[in-house]
Amino acid sequence: MIACLTVGAVAASAGVTTRTVRYYETLGLLPKATRGENGYRYYTPEAVNRLSFIRRAKVLGLTLDEIGSLMALSDEGACDVISPELHRVLERKIGECNRQIAEIEAFRSTLATAAARLAPCAEEVSVAVCSGCSAYAAECACLPAQVPISLTSTT
Repeated sequence: MIACLTVGAVAASAGVTTRTVRYYETLGLLPKATRGENGYRYYTPEAVNRLSFIRRAKVLGLTLDEIGSLMALSDEGACDVISPELHRVLERKIGECNRQIAEIEAFRSTLATAAARLAPCAEEVSVAVCSGCSAYAAECACLPAQVPISLTSTT
């Protein structure tokens, strides 16, 4: 196939920037473009298809490494070669989502419990939940003792 599309034409057709096209080329997600006498990069129309595949895979949350692994399975881009591995990757991502949802639900529960405990203080200034401890004491009941570690800030 003749390389006839400039980097700008490929980028516009695929809905990405020219910088993205060049970056994906350096990562090996796109074959190296041929260079014209003028130094311009020229791509085949297949580059647009590859960029479209990358964009669609990114919508599903695949990393560029995962996308590269899928693309490496088939030079022709045949679905029957890529689909089984894509299915495995997506199943793994579903598991990751389920784990993150469980962590967020646990964190939400921690927040709700803390808010419910402090609700009387917010409603009536004269009602005190705290037993008069120092606000910074480890045993102060105003804040929960344990919060899901993966959701807490390190700053």
